[in-house]
Amino acid sequence: MANFKEEIADLLFQVRKDCSESALESEFVKPLLRLLGYSESDWSEQAYAGKCRIDFLIATQRPALTQHFLIVEVKAPRKSTSNGLWQLHRYLRITGSVFGLLTNGLSLKVLYNHNGEVCELLTLDKNSLHKQSDIFRGLLCKHSCERVVERFEHSNRKVHAFVLSRLLAVLGDSQPLLALKYKQNPNREGGSGMIVTVFNNKGGVGKTTLTLNLGAALNRLGKRVLLIDIDPQANLTQGLGVDPLSDVEKAGKMDVGDLLLKAKVKVDEVAILKRWKATELSIVPSHIRLSYKEPDLLGTIDVDNVLAKKLKEYKNNYDFVLIDPPPSFGKVNNISLMASDSVLIPTQLAPYPIRALEYVMDRAFAVDDAREKPLNILGIAVSMFSRASSKVNDEMRQEIYRMLGNDPRRKEVGLLPESTWIPQLNVVSTNSLHGKPLSEFEFDESLPTKDRDAALDALSCYKNLAKHLLVACEPGR
Repeated sequence: MANFKEEIADLLFQVRKDCSESALESEFVKPLLRLLGYSESDWSEQAYAGKCRIDFLIATQRPALTQHFLIVEVKAPRKSTSNGLWQLHRYLRITGSVFGLLTNGLSLKVLYNHNGEVCELLTLDKNSLHKQSDIFRGLLCKHSCERVVERFEHSNRKVHAFVLSRLLAVLGDSQPLLALKYKQNPNREGGSGMIVTVFNNKGGVGKTTLTLNLGAALNRLGKRVLLIDIDPQANLTQGLGVDPLSDVEKAGKMDVGDLLLKAKVKVDEVAILKRWKATELSIVPSHIRLSYKEPDLLGTIDVDNVLAKKLKEYKNNYDFVLIDPPPSFGKVNNISLMASDSVLIPTQLAPYPIRALEYVMDRAFAVDDAREKPLNILGIAVSMFSRASSKVNDEMRQEIYRMLGNDPRRKEVGLLPESTWIPQLNVVSTNSLHGKPLSEFEFDESLPTKDRDAALDALSCYKNLAKHLLVACEPGR
C-alpha cells in the first residue's frame, strides 16, 4: 500500500501545467489506471455512447452488459475540473456507469451514479490524495470493478432467463432460441459427446481452419465443444490465441503429449478454456516437442487406444470433440481415429487433393476394420473453393463422384451439400493470424468493413456445415 501512495504521488508531481489533454492521458491517466490494476484490454479510449465521445470507458470487455464500471474524463491542467462536471454527469447516466473520475492532473473528482442520481464522493489534490489513497484505490481498483461487474452479470442473467423462457413459450423451440437456452446452462446433463477427427493426409486443404471455425459454429449453436490439437505444428492451438511457448511451456502447463504419454494425466488437467465475446471453446494444446516423442509413443502399451480411454471419462462434458491431427499417416493419426466416432474429410476442388481422398478413406476403412465399434465417415467437406471457377468446380465434383463410385465402400461416402462448402477468401486464409474464430470478427472494430463482411459470408457456410453435422450425428442415423 505504501508503494501505491508513493507511486501516485510521483505521478502527480510529474504533471506539467502546460501539457495538453492528450499528453496528460498518456503521462498520467494510463499509468494511474495501471496502478489501479487495469491493463489496456480493460479500457476503451475515445469510446462512443450514442453521440457522446468518452475519454476512457473501463471494463467494457464482458459481453451483453448495459452497465459499465468507470468513466474517466480528462481535462488539460490549465482547465478547471468544474467545467467538465455536468458533462461527466451526462456520460454516467447515458452509459449506466457506476463511477466517474474527472481529472486535470492537478486534482481528481470521484463521482458515484446511483440509478441516475450522481453525487460527488471525493475531490482530491496532491496532499489529500496522499492521505486518502487507500479509499481512492479501494473504490476504483480492478478488484472492485470485477466484483461490481459480476453483480451486473448475475442480474442480467436473471432478466434474460425470464425473457428467454417467455420467448420459448410463445415461439417454440426454434434453433436460435434453443442455442441460447443451451448456452444459458453450460453445465447441463447431456448425452454422450460425438468425437470427430477432421482427417486428411494432404496438407494445405484448410483442415485446421475448418476445425477451428466448425467448432466455433457448433458453439454458437449452443454446443459444448472441445478441440484437440494433436499436430506438432500446433496451428490449431495458435489459431485460438494460445502460444505453445509462452502460454504452455513457460507457464508450466501440459500439452497433448503429456495427455498421451502420462498415464495419470486427465483431459481436464490439460484443456485450456478460451472465452471471447460470444464464443467459448476448450482446447487441448499441442507443442513442437510432440514431434520428438514418436519413439515414446511406439513404446507405450496399447498406445492406439490411449486417447480413446482418456476421452471416455469426459464424453458427457462435451457435445462435440473435434480432433485435428497432422497431415500424415503417422502414429498420432491412428490414435486420433481409434478415439473417434466419426471422420470428416476436408478437401479442395483440385486434382491432387481429390486423388489423396482414396488413401484417406482407405486408412479410415483399415481402422474401421480393426475396431469393434464402427468408424463412420460423415462425408467429404469442401474448403477453399473458388466461386468464380464454376466450370472447374463442376469438373472436380464429377471427379469425386467417379472416385467414390470405383469402390463399394466408398459409394457409401457422400460429398457434403454445396451450401456447406467454404469459399476461398483472404479472411479465411489469414484467420489463424488473429488468434480467434471468424465468429468473433463481428466484434473487432479494428477490421475493415470488407473483412468483416467476408468473415460473415464464410461464417454462414461454417454454420451450414455445423447444422449438417448435427443432423448427421443424430442417434440412429
